[in-house]
Amino acid sequence: MDLARILTALRRFPGQTPPPFLGWVRALEHHRLRAVTLARSAAVLVLEGRKTVYLGEGILKAPAGALFLLPAQTGVVVENAPDPAGGRYTALCLEFREEMIARVAAHVPPSQPAAAPPASWIVPRNEALDAALAHLLDMALACPDDARVLDLCLESLLTLIAGRCAFFSLFWSAASSWRARCAGLAATDPGRAWTCSEMGGRLGVSERGLRRHLEAEGTSLRRVLRDVRLNTGLNLLQGGLPVGEAAFRSGYSSASRFAARFREQFGMSPSDVLRVAAPG
Repeated sequence: MDLARILTALRRFPGQTPPPFLGWVRALEHHRLRAVTLARSAAVLVLEGRKTVYLGEGILKAPAGALFLLPAQTGVVVENAPDPAGGRYTALCLEFREEMIARVAAHVPPSQPAAAPPASWIVPRNEALDAALAHLLDMALACPDDARVLDLCLESLLTLIAGRCAFFSLFWSAASSWRARCAGLAATDPGRAWTCSEMGGRLGVSERGLRRHLEAEGTSLRRVLRDVRLNTGLNLLQGGLPVGEAAFRSGYSSASRFAARFREQFGMSPSDVLRVAAPG
Protein backbone atom coordinates (compact mmCIF):
# COMPACT_ATOMS: atom_id res chain seq x y z
CA MET A 1 0.00 0.00 0.00
CA ASP A 2 1.22 3.45 -0.86
CA LEU A 3 1.74 5.32 2.42
CA ALA A 4 1.27 8.58 0.52
CA ARG A 5 -2.33 7.55 -0.18
CA ILE A 6 -3.03 7.23 3.55
CA LEU A 7 -1.39 10.58 4.26
CA THR A 8 -3.58 12.17 1.60
CA ALA A 9 -6.68 10.62 3.19
CA LEU A 10 -5.73 11.85 6.67
CA ARG A 11 -5.27 15.40 5.41
CA ARG A 12 -8.91 15.34 4.32
CA PHE A 13 -10.15 14.59 7.85
CA PRO A 14 -9.55 18.02 9.41
CA GLY A 15 -12.54 19.17 7.38
CA GLN A 16 -14.79 16.61 9.09
CA THR A 17 -14.92 14.74 12.39
CA PRO A 18 -13.23 11.33 12.13
CA PRO A 19 -14.92 8.27 13.65
CA PRO A 20 -14.04 7.72 17.34
CA PHE A 21 -11.79 4.72 16.71
CA LEU A 22 -9.52 6.67 14.36
CA GLY A 23 -6.74 9.01 15.46
CA TRP A 24 -3.30 10.17 14.42
CA VAL A 25 -0.23 11.92 15.76
CA ARG A 26 1.83 14.48 13.85
CA ALA A 27 5.02 16.13 15.06
CA LEU A 28 7.75 18.42 13.75
CA GLU A 29 10.36 17.67 16.44
CA HIS A 30 11.84 14.59 18.06
CA HIS A 31 10.24 14.05 21.46
CA ARG A 32 9.95 11.46 24.22
CA LEU A 33 6.88 10.72 26.35
CA ARG A 34 6.88 8.39 29.33
CA ALA A 35 3.96 6.45 30.85
CA VAL A 36 1.77 6.59 27.73
CA THR A 37 -1.23 4.29 28.29
CA LEU A 38 -4.04 3.68 25.81
CA ALA A 39 -7.55 3.14 27.16
CA ARG A 40 -8.25 0.55 24.44
CA SER A 41 -6.05 -1.88 22.52
CA ALA A 42 -4.91 -0.37 19.24
CA ALA A 43 -3.02 -0.85 16.01
CA VAL A 44 -0.49 1.81 15.07
CA LEU A 45 0.88 2.41 11.58
CA VAL A 46 3.89 4.71 11.26
CA LEU A 47 3.57 6.80 8.10
CA GLU A 48 6.46 9.27 8.36
CA GLY A 49 9.55 9.21 10.56
CA ARG A 50 10.04 6.49 13.15
CA LYS A 51 8.63 5.47 16.53
CA THR A 52 10.51 3.68 19.29
CA VAL A 53 8.55 2.01 22.10
CA TYR A 54 10.11 0.95 25.39
CA LEU A 55 8.56 -1.48 27.88
CA GLY A 56 10.98 -2.34 30.65
CA GLU A 57 14.06 -3.73 28.91
CA GLY A 58 12.14 -4.45 25.71
CA ILE A 59 12.32 -2.19 22.66
CA LEU A 60 10.19 -1.93 19.54
CA LYS A 61 11.61 0.00 16.59
CA ALA A 62 8.98 1.04 14.05
CA PRO A 63 10.15 2.90 10.93
CA ALA A 64 7.77 4.31 8.33
CA GLY A 65 5.56 1.52 7.03
CA ALA A 66 5.67 -0.54 10.23
CA LEU A 67 2.38 -1.71 11.76
CA PHE A 68 2.22 -2.89 15.36
CA LEU A 69 -0.30 -3.65 18.10
CA LEU A 70 -0.32 -1.83 21.43
CA PRO A 71 -2.24 -3.66 24.19
CA ALA A 72 -4.70 -1.68 26.30
CA GLN A 73 -3.47 -0.22 29.58
CA THR A 74 0.16 -1.07 28.90
CA GLY A 75 2.28 1.82 30.09
CA VAL A 76 5.13 2.46 27.66
CA VAL A 77 7.73 5.10 26.90
CA VAL A 78 7.56 6.35 23.32
CA GLU A 79 9.95 8.36 21.16
CA ASN A 80 8.69 9.94 17.96
CA ALA A 81 11.27 11.13 15.46
CA PRO A 82 10.44 13.08 12.26
CA ASP A 83 11.70 11.88 8.91
CA PRO A 84 15.04 13.66 8.27
CA ALA A 85 14.08 14.52 4.70
CA GLY A 86 10.47 15.61 5.19
CA GLY A 87 10.83 16.95 8.73
CA ARG A 88 7.58 15.35 9.96
CA TYR A 89 6.47 12.43 12.07
CA THR A 90 3.02 10.97 11.38
CA ALA A 91 1.33 7.85 12.73
CA LEU A 92 -2.18 6.46 12.36
CA CYS A 93 -3.87 4.85 15.38
CA LEU A 94 -6.90 2.53 15.24
CA GLU A 95 -8.60 1.55 18.52
CA PHE A 96 -10.63 -1.63 18.99
CA ARG A 97 -13.43 -2.24 21.49
CA GLU A 98 -13.24 -5.25 23.80
CA GLU A 99 -16.26 -7.00 22.28
CA MET A 100 -14.80 -6.73 18.77
CA ILE A 101 -11.48 -8.19 19.90
CA ALA A 102 -13.39 -10.99 21.66
CA ARG A 103 -15.25 -11.94 18.47
CA VAL A 104 -12.02 -12.06 16.49
CA ALA A 105 -10.11 -13.90 19.23
CA ALA A 106 -12.76 -16.63 19.27
CA HIS A 107 -11.61 -17.69 15.79
CA VAL A 108 -7.86 -17.47 16.41
CA PRO A 109 -5.98 -20.62 17.48
CA PRO A 110 -5.10 -20.21 21.19
CA SER A 111 -1.53 -19.24 21.91
CA GLN A 112 -0.28 -18.21 25.32
CA PRO A 113 3.41 -17.36 25.22
CA ALA A 114 4.95 -16.64 28.61
CA ALA A 115 5.74 -13.10 27.54
CA ALA A 116 5.29 -10.85 24.55
CA PRO A 117 8.21 -8.41 24.30
CA PRO A 118 7.55 -5.23 22.32
CA ALA A 119 9.53 -6.48 19.31
CA SER A 120 6.86 -9.20 18.85
CA TRP A 121 4.07 -6.61 18.56
CA ILE A 122 4.99 -5.91 14.92
CA VAL A 123 2.42 -7.22 12.44
CA PRO A 124 3.84 -8.13 9.01
CA ARG A 125 1.76 -6.39 6.37
CA ASN A 126 0.53 -8.10 3.22
CA GLU A 127 -1.66 -7.16 0.26
CA ALA A 128 -4.94 -8.23 1.89
CA LEU A 129 -4.25 -6.32 5.10
CA ASP A 130 -3.27 -3.20 3.19
CA ALA A 131 -6.41 -3.43 1.07
CA ALA A 132 -8.58 -3.74 4.20
CA LEU A 133 -6.95 -0.68 5.73
CA ALA A 134 -7.37 1.36 2.55
CA HIS A 135 -11.04 0.35 2.38
CA LEU A 136 -11.57 1.31 6.03
CA LEU A 137 -10.17 4.79 5.44
CA ASP A 138 -12.23 5.22 2.28
CA MET A 139 -15.39 4.30 4.20
CA ALA A 140 -14.44 6.55 7.12
CA LEU A 141 -14.31 9.46 4.69
CA ALA A 142 -17.37 8.46 2.68
CA CYS A 143 -19.74 7.62 5.56
CA PRO A 144 -18.21 8.71 8.89
CA ASP A 145 -21.56 8.45 10.69
CA ASP A 146 -22.44 4.91 9.60
CA ALA A 147 -21.23 3.01 12.67
CA ARG A 148 -22.37 -0.40 11.38
CA VAL A 149 -20.46 -0.14 8.11
CA LEU A 150 -17.34 1.14 9.83
CA ASP A 151 -17.51 -1.60 12.48
CA LEU A 152 -17.62 -4.24 9.75
CA CYS A 153 -14.63 -2.69 7.99
CA LEU A 154 -12.68 -2.37 11.25
CA GLU A 155 -13.43 -5.95 12.30
CA SER A 156 -12.38 -7.25 8.90
CA LEU A 157 -9.06 -5.48 9.30
CA LEU A 158 -8.62 -6.83 12.83
CA THR A 159 -9.36 -10.37 11.64
CA LEU A 160 -6.56 -10.12 9.08
CA ILE A 161 -4.22 -8.68 11.72
CA ALA A 162 -5.04 -11.54 14.12
CA GLY A 163 -4.00 -14.09 11.52
CA ARG A 164 -0.57 -12.47 11.26
CA CYS A 165 0.06 -11.75 14.95
CA ALA A 166 1.74 -14.41 17.11
CA PHE A 167 0.58 -12.91 20.40
CA PHE A 168 -3.04 -12.02 19.62
CA SER A 169 -4.31 -14.02 22.61
CA LEU A 170 -2.34 -11.72 24.91
CA PHE A 171 -3.69 -8.72 23.01
CA TRP A 172 -7.16 -10.04 23.87
CA SER A 173 -6.19 -10.69 27.51
CA ALA A 174 -5.12 -7.06 27.90
CA ALA A 175 -8.37 -5.79 26.37
CA SER A 176 -10.48 -7.97 28.69
CA SER A 177 -8.72 -6.98 31.92
CA TRP A 178 -10.77 -5.09 34.48
CA ARG A 179 -8.55 -2.04 34.26
CA ALA A 180 -9.01 -1.96 30.48
CA ARG A 181 -12.77 -2.36 30.83
CA CYS A 182 -12.86 0.55 33.27
CA ALA A 183 -10.57 2.64 31.06
CA GLY A 184 -12.63 1.96 27.94
CA LEU A 185 -15.80 3.07 29.69
CA ALA A 186 -14.17 6.12 31.28
CA ALA A 187 -12.75 7.17 27.91
CA THR A 188 -16.29 7.67 26.59
CA ASP A 189 -16.72 10.52 29.10
CA PRO A 190 -13.38 11.37 30.78
CA GLY A 191 -14.76 14.46 32.48
CA ARG A 192 -17.41 12.48 34.36
CA ALA A 193 -17.02 12.02 38.13
CA TRP A 194 -16.99 8.22 37.88
CA THR A 195 -17.48 6.22 41.08
CA CYS A 196 -16.77 2.56 41.76
CA SER A 197 -20.47 2.00 42.32
CA GLU A 198 -21.46 3.50 38.95
CA MET A 199 -18.57 1.90 37.08
CA GLY A 200 -19.31 -1.49 38.61
CA GLY A 201 -22.98 -1.18 37.72
CA ARG A 202 -22.10 -0.44 34.09
CA LEU A 203 -19.76 -3.45 34.02
CA GLY A 204 -22.14 -5.84 35.77
CA VAL A 205 -20.22 -6.24 39.02
CA SER A 206 -20.64 -4.92 42.55
CA GLU A 207 -18.64 -1.97 43.83
CA ARG A 208 -16.77 -4.28 46.18
CA GLY A 209 -16.18 -6.78 43.40
CA LEU A 210 -14.76 -4.13 41.08
CA ARG A 211 -12.40 -2.86 43.76
CA ARG A 212 -11.25 -6.42 44.38
CA HIS A 213 -10.67 -7.11 40.67
CA LEU A 214 -8.67 -3.91 40.21
CA GLU A 215 -6.63 -4.56 43.33
CA ALA A 216 -5.78 -8.02 42.00
CA GLU A 217 -4.45 -6.32 38.85
CA GLY A 218 -2.33 -3.96 40.96
CA THR A 219 -4.32 -0.81 40.36
CA SER A 220 -7.37 1.18 41.46
CA LEU A 221 -10.18 3.06 39.78
CA ARG A 222 -8.58 6.34 40.83
CA ARG A 223 -5.35 5.42 39.06
CA VAL A 224 -7.19 4.22 35.95
CA LEU A 225 -9.22 7.44 35.76
CA ARG A 226 -6.11 9.58 36.16
CA ASP A 227 -4.37 7.75 33.31
CA VAL A 228 -7.43 8.00 31.06
CA ARG A 229 -7.83 11.73 31.69
CA LEU A 230 -4.18 12.56 31.19
CA ASN A 231 -3.89 10.44 28.04
CA THR A 232 -7.07 12.05 26.73
CA GLY A 233 -5.41 15.41 27.33
CA LEU A 234 -2.31 14.21 25.49
CA ASN A 235 -4.37 13.19 22.46
CA LEU A 236 -6.18 16.52 22.41
CA LEU A 237 -2.95 18.50 22.65
CA GLN A 238 -1.38 16.43 19.87
CA GLY A 239 -4.38 17.45 17.79
CA GLY A 240 -3.59 21.11 18.45
CA LEU A 241 -6.22 21.91 21.09
CA PRO A 242 -5.25 24.77 23.49
CA VAL A 243 -4.13 23.73 26.97
CA GLY A 244 -7.17 25.18 28.76
CA GLU A 245 -9.66 23.42 26.52
CA ALA A 246 -7.72 20.14 26.61
CA ALA A 247 -7.70 20.32 30.41
CA PHE A 248 -11.45 20.98 30.59
CA ARG A 249 -12.36 18.20 28.15
CA SER A 250 -10.13 15.81 30.07
CA GLY A 251 -11.99 16.45 33.32
CA TYR A 252 -9.78 19.10 34.93
CA SER A 253 -11.32 22.35 36.15
CA SER A 254 -7.86 23.88 36.63
CA ALA A 255 -5.47 24.20 33.70
CA SER A 256 -2.52 24.67 36.05
CA ARG A 257 -3.35 21.49 37.96
CA PHE A 258 -3.72 19.64 34.67
CA ALA A 259 -0.34 20.96 33.49
CA ALA A 260 1.38 19.85 36.71
CA ARG A 261 -0.10 16.35 36.57
CA PHE A 262 0.65 16.14 32.86
CA ARG A 263 4.35 16.93 33.26
CA GLU A 264 4.60 14.52 36.17
CA GLN A 265 3.07 11.74 34.05
CA PHE A 266 4.72 12.24 30.67
CA GLY A 267 7.90 14.20 31.35
CA MET A 268 6.80 16.96 28.97
CA SER A 269 4.63 19.99 29.64
CA PRO A 270 1.39 20.56 27.70
CA SER A 271 2.96 23.58 26.02
CA ASP A 272 5.92 21.42 24.93
CA VAL A 273 3.52 18.95 23.29
CA LEU A 274 1.75 21.80 21.48
CA ARG A 275 5.09 23.17 20.31
CA VAL A 276 6.24 19.92 18.68
CA ALA A 277 2.82 19.05 17.21
CA ALA A 278 2.52 19.51 13.45
CA PRO A 279 -0.51 21.28 11.96
CA GLY A 280 -2.97 19.19 9.97
